[in-house]
Amino acid sequence: MTEETVAEARQLLVRLHPSEIPLNAALEWPIVAADGALLFAAGAVVPDASAREFMFRHFEPHRAVQEPAPSVPDDAAAGDGPLTLEDIGLTIGARVGLRGTGGTGSVMYASRVIGFSTPRRNGDRSLFVTQPVMTGFSPLDLTLGEQVDLVALTGRGVFRFACTVDATCREPFNYAVLSAPGAIRRLRTRKFARMPTRLAAHFAPDGQPHAARQLGRVSDISPYGMSLTAANPAAHVGDRLRLSFQFKTDGVDVKIDTIAIVRHVGTIDPADGSAAYGLEFESVEPSQRIALKSFMAEHS
Repeated sequence: MTEETVAEARQLLVRLHPSEIPLNAALEWPIVAADGALLFAAGAVVPDASAREFMFRHFEPHRAVQEPAPSVPDDAAAGDGPLTLEDIGLTIGARVGLRGTGGTGSVMYASRVIGFSTPRRNGDRSLFVTQPVMTGFSPLDLTLGEQVDLVALTGRGVFRFACTVDATCREPFNYAVLSAPGAIRRLRTRKFARMPTRLAAHFAPDGQPHAARQLGRVSDISPYGMSLTAANPAAHVGDRLRLSFQFKTDGVDVKIDTIAIVRHVGTIDPADGSAAYGLEFESVEPSQRIALKSFMAEHS
């Protein structure tokens, strides 16, 4: 994403009262949290009073109405001056997220740094990276002269920058040579302990139909798991849950749909009968894990 001003659609949110939400009937409109996160889609069903009470206890349900919004600047950049490759602290073997400009330009693939060129007179160095991949997709074919967007996570922080594809190579394996990074931006200082948050998540025992999903609240999250509060806890340690949630990082909407393993079940809250699951992600795409780390860095 560049520094130019962009226009987006904005949600006008109207706060709901419990009596406005029907039970056991298809919703005519979506219900969202105060931050716009989807709680129940249009056509979904709030099954009973306990589910509705849980929603109001943990979120602020609103009805969303779309309206045009004025252009706003992308202010994600942070930093006191131009950054260089040395400032990033990028090393051979480091994982980076890479997004192309073709038909899959909105998707971030995983790649690794495998080398650097000898520094030029001005100090610039090219990057050598493996061909970007993502499970379930064909490897990303880069073209000569194409501009690519990268996110790098190092011990010094989370960085975003653009490069141009200078060469693509097939021997001894597929890799690409990228130009020296341009317009490097530090997103935030790196910090990846579990981070308190308030996200909506939908889950169901693995193997059950989509319609059986329940609403839960993510109270803390890390790149490898989360604490998820459930209205009617029924899972046990070792059970597998089909889990989906979404968030925004650096202006990009990210949705994660994965399997999580229940590693802990908390005590029942006597106020509403809810309990928190300690979940470990069974598998998350490398690019999605990078996005999670970026989200945490932005909010730490």
